[in-house]
Amino acid sequence: MNKEMTRVCREFGRLKGRTVVGLTGTIASGKSAALARFGELGAFCVSTDELAKEVLTLRVCYNKILRKFGSGVFLKDGSLDRTKLAKEVFSDKSKRKRLESILHPEILKRALALIKKSDEKMIIVEVPLLFEAGLEKVFALTVCVDAPYSRRLERAKARGWTAGEFRRRSAAQLAAGEKAARADIVIGNDGSLRELGSKVAWIYDFAGKLEKK
Repeated sequence: MNKEMTRVCREFGRLKGRTVVGLTGTIASGKSAALARFGELGAFCVSTDELAKEVLTLRVCYNKILRKFGSGVFLKDGSLDRTKLAKEVFSDKSKRKRLESILHPEILKRALALIKKSDEKMIIVEVPLLFEAGLEKVFALTVCVDAPYSRRLERAKARGWTAGEFRRRSAAQLAAGEKAARADIVIGNDGSLRELGSKVAWIYDFAGKLEKK
């Protein structure tokens, strides 16, 4: 973790009167559906995936990506070619780490700014690479959404991904079993959306009790 990441993480630790929960899981496990349910229950929700899309348009990140990756990941009009960039980083671990070092601090800064503006006491932050980025200590509670490989592959194909692309992207993260083992709570998402919602509601109530302690 670089100095900038360390500084932002310390700021998360200074948040008072909030219960900040880190939501993670493997690709296509159902994190977004779980996050949406938390929001319906009244939590303030932040998706770092959505923030990443915004951060990629920042001039500071644009310039760093150009320096680190060259003009090959940009289109003729000068805009970032996200497809080319994704192919590069998901096929080369060192390049992936290079991109993460550029994006992660900016993403966390934006997440922190959003949380500070919110009046909600329950905060859910969806972070796909929570454990990979060493962010466990940032959160009062970590929750991992888990689903069988076959179900996740099915969902990924529904997004338009090939099986090969799904495998490559999955290989860039910790294995599902390791994510689940490192989380405080695991949500098994191998049933219906309604069943997932019920499990999320239980965690919401549980986390609310932590808030009152």
